[in-house]
Amino acid sequence: MPTDTQTASPERSHPMDVLKKFRIVVGAVRRHTRDLERACGIAGAQVWMLAAIVETPGITVSALSRALSIHVSTASNLIERLVQRGLVERLRCEDDRRAVRVRVTTEGKSVLANAPQPLRGLLLDALSRLPADTLSRLDGDLDCLIAHLNGGADVDAANEPL
Repeated sequence: MPTDTQTASPERSHPMDVLKKFRIVVGAVRRHTRDLERACGIAGAQVWMLAAIVETPGITVSALSRALSIHVSTASNLIERLVQRGLVERLRCEDDRRAVRVRVTTEGKSVLANAPQPLRGLLLDALSRLPADTLSRLDGDLDCLIAHLNGGADVDAANEPL
């Protein structure tokens, strides 16, 4: 009978081995986020947002939430914290006074200059560099895993920063 660390069969990985790999991924993401926060003095999600705003100066809050795949309310809250710190500024759209655009300030750009790469997050960067077939397979496998969580999965968590 296999032990906890042995593989049950050559074709099937042992669940504990896979769990250990998840721990490695989560640990790497946490370390990178901690390094970002120490270097920049703001939360990792705020660094991620600053980087997205630098890429598209004058982006609207709703476009930013779509680009980052987060709720509009989450984007608004992150922007508010960045505005309070003087790292971004809000601008009313000339043609539609209801719409708000955001732009990174000089101080915000200097905060990003101190940030370790990748600014948009270690996991997103790694996923972006996977071959298309590997990423597609991983996507399907994660769907299968989520289905096996027996109702323990919060699908709304997909729209929250890590």
